Amino acid sequence: MRKVAVVKANSYDTQIVEQAMTELLTHLGGMSKYIKPGERVLVKPNMLEGVDKGLSVTTHPEVVRAVIRLVKSAGGIPVVGDSPGLGNTLKVAEKCGILKVCLEENTTVVPFEVPTELSLPNGMILKKISVAKVYMEVDKVISLAKMKTHSFMGVTGAVKNLFGFFVGPDKAQFHLRMKKRSDFAHMLIDLYGAIKPVLSIVDGIVGMEGAGPRNGTPINSGLLLAGSCGFSVDLAMAKCMGFEAEKMPVAQAAIAAKLSQTLAGLEIVGNGKDIVHHFTEPKNFDRLEGRLPSWLVDFSQNQFTAKPWIEKNCIACGRCAQHCPPKVIRIENNRAVIDYRECIRCYCCQELCPVNAVSLKDGTLLKTAKKLRRK
Repeated sequence: MRKVAVVKANSYDTQIVEQAMTELLTHLGGMSKYIKPGERVLVKPNMLEGVDKGLSVTTHPEVVRAVIRLVKSAGGIPVVGDSPGLGNTLKVAEKCGILKVCLEENTTVVPFEVPTELSLPNGMILKKISVAKVYMEVDKVISLAKMKTHSFMGVTGAVKNLFGFFVGPDKAQFHLRMKKRSDFAHMLIDLYGAIKPVLSIVDGIVGMEGAGPRNGTPINSGLLLAGSCGFSVDLAMAKCMGFEAEKMPVAQAAIAAKLSQTLAGLEIVGNGKDIVHHFTEPKNFDRLEGRLPSWLVDFSQNQFTAKPWIEKNCIACGRCAQHCPPKVIRIENNRAVIDYRECIRCYCCQELCPVNAVSLKDGTLLKTAKKLRRK
C-alpha cells in the first residue's frame, strides 16, 4: 500500500512552511530516506511564467526554500531548475520570487536549455524522449508542484509538473502529436517513468481553481502533500480538491496500466488527510472523452469539445499566435482570430493569455450531452 502524507499549513510564513514540510516528510521517513549525503538533487518547481507569487501560478518560493533546507540537512546538494512555458528561466525565477530564495539559500538556479535523448524501450506511447540535459547531471529529482486545475488535463500536480523537463519549443510537438487527452496522459506517464522522481511534493497552501493553470482563481486550501509515487500524490490531491480523482486523465490511464493504485489502495496520513475542498472545475471536455466513440469526437470536434473563444478584452499581444502548436491563430483588426477547422483544442492560448481574454465555450452537442448526463 503506497503512502501519501497530507498536512495543514495555513500561510507562507517561512517558519510555518518549514515546520509543516518537516512534519510532512516525517510521515514518509524523513528526507534522509530519499537523499543521501553528497547527492546532487534537482528540485523542479512549477515555474510556468514570470508572474507574482500571489497569483498562485507558480510554486511558492517559501515552499522551495523549505525543500532546499531539508535536502541540505540530509547532506544533499540542491539545485533548482525548470523550462518555463514563457520566458527565460532566470527572469521567471526572479519575477516569481524563487531566484531570491535560491540566492539566500546559496542554491544554483539551472536553466533547462540543452536537451538530451533518453531511450524508453518500455514506453507506452514514446520509445525515446528528449529532456533537459541537466537531468543527466544530477543524482535525484524532486517534483515540487503547485495544486491547480488544468483546462486540458483536469488537474496539474506532481506528474504534469515534469512536463517542464521538455526544453522550450519542444513542448508544442506533444500537443500536435497527442491531441486527445488519453494520448497526452500516456505521454506524461512515459515522461514520469523516464524522470523517476524520488519524491513528489505539492504546494497546496494556496491552490488554483477554475481556468487553471494560469488564469484561474487562487483558493486557500491550506495543504501540503507528498509521497514517493507521483500518481498516488496526484490522486490524493484531486480528492482534496473535491474532484473524482480516479477519472482524471493521468490517473485513469495509470490505473488501467496497473502503474497506480486506486484511492482505496492508498494509505493517506497526516492531519490534513480528511480535508476536502470544492474547487471549481475547469471548463473543458474532461469526462465525455472516452465515453463517446473516437470517430464521433473527431468528426464532430466543433460540437463535442469546448472551443477557445477570444473575448473583447483581447489586447492583440500575439502571444497566443506565437505559441499555438498548430499555428492556427492570427492577429486581425487588433484581435486574435482562431481557425476552428484546424484548432486541436490543446488550450495553450487560454493557458498563456496574459489578460485572461480566452474563455472556453461548449459546442451545441456538448451542451446537450452534459444536460443529459445531469438528468
